[in-house]
Formats: sequence, structure tokens, C-alpha cells
Amino acid sequence: MRPSCKLLLYLLLIASCHDEEEDEEREQTRANYWRAQIVLAGAGTVRTSSEVFDCVGNGRLQIGSCGPTLVAFDELHPPLLRAIAAPRWRFDHWEAQIRSPYGFVRLRVGPMPTGTVYIDGFGYADTGELETVRAVFTRSQ
Repeated sequence: MRPSCKLLLYLLLIASCHDEEEDEEREQTRANYWRAQIVLAGAGTVRTSSEVFDCVGNGRLQIGSCGPTLVAFDELHPPLLRAIAAPRWRFDHWEAQIRSPYGFVRLRVGPMPTGTVYIDGFGYADTGELETVRAVFTRSQ
């Protein structure tokens, strides 16, 4: 192979790799959307570090930023919901259901998070679906 052909082939390979890296970076910063609403059962708080959600309940009422809210975020910084139990209460579990714009309701697909942090809702477009996330707190013994 002539040296000029080798050089051209080398440059094409470098350009191809560079394009793949740019595509991956673009995908990571591409906007994701999640429309969610928080419901509390028992006494506690659910919030995100960005304060998009900061929902507080005392077992009867809930106040604060509970949604429904459409959240736009990049893939590397998803909105993590954190459950924080009130004194004499403990966080028990998460529940979630998704309502389509047409009124159909289904349960969240996949395993439910088992700890105090909840994550879901990755989508590259706003589909109009609303995820109702329920944090269940029970009284401590």
C-alpha cells in the first residue's frame, strides 16, 4: 500500500473514532424528561438535591413541592428522590404507577428500588406520562 493511502486510511480511522466519542458525549448531555408526582403515606420527606421536589407529610397532610412536575435533566445528573423519615417513623418502601395521557394506569416496569433512594423516568421526549411515586413510611416501634 502506498504511503499516501496509509495516511488517508489512518486519518479516516481517527475521524471515525472521534465521531464516536462526540456521539457518546452528546448522548450523555442530551435532555431527558420525567413527569412525576410525589405522594407520602405516613410522616416524612421526599426531596431531590436540586429541590425540584421537596415534599413533606405528617401522616395526614402533605405540603411543599410534590408535583406533578416535568423535570428536564441530563443523563449524568438524574433527579434522585431521597426519602427521609420523620422522628418516630421509618421509611418502609416505594410504590409507583404510571398514568398515560389517555388515562391508562400501569405499574412501573422493572424492579422497585429497595433503599431510601428512588430513580426512574429516563426518556428522551416528554410523552405526557405521569409517574406517581409513593413513599411509604411506618411508625417506629
